[in-house]
Amino acid sequence: MTPPTNTQPRNNNSLGIPQTASSLRPLPTGGAYSLQPPPSLASTLRTPPSRTPAAPSSSLAPTSSTLPSSARPSKKVLLSPGHSPLDWAHLTSHPPSSTFLRGADVPPNLIRVPPSLLKHHNGRKGKNAGGVWQGKVYNLTPYMDFHPGGADQLMKGAGREKEGERLFLEIHPWVNWENMLGECLVGILVSEEDAGKDEGGLEDMD
Repeated sequence: MTPPTNTQPRNNNSLGIPQTASSLRPLPTGGAYSLQPPPSLASTLRTPPSRTPAAPSSSLAPTSSTLPSSARPSKKVLLSPGHSPLDWAHLTSHPPSSTFLRGADVPPNLIRVPPSLLKHHNGRKGKNAGGVWQGKVYNLTPYMDFHPGGADQLMKGAGREKEGERLFLEIHPWVNWENMLGECLVGILVSEEDAGKDEGGLEDMD
């Protein structure tokens, strides 16, 4: 006698789950289905984290308006040919005449210059432009066309006791005034009372 055929699929696992053809299909390798072990702690410590420096904010970048006045760049003008710093150095070493740098109406000796006379020499209407530096008076007229900042900047301090020196220190305090204008020295700035002690000098200059 033939035993009855078992129509139920045989359970081949210990959990009693039937294993069909689909359940026995091997998993694909690669892609999203690849089974890779998680990175070890040692591998994460070997690679230092990337540190990309943040770009500086444009709002924090210094501008000419936020810089102190002494650090602001000075405005330069286009000088005419033959008026470079080297040309000025050559001119001061070889002036065309003995009175060219100090002024035609200035005596050869240094004179006392009171504030009233300094104010008179303001560089306008054919007058020489007098500038003051550390109590000394200089003739700025021959240097006008050689000034990198233009003649207008020099004219702001012409004939004034303190304005020229203030502007000079504000714009380019590192420049040596004496080296540039030493040959243009006219005299010493004094009070009105002390001006009379210089015999004949003031009349010759005026």
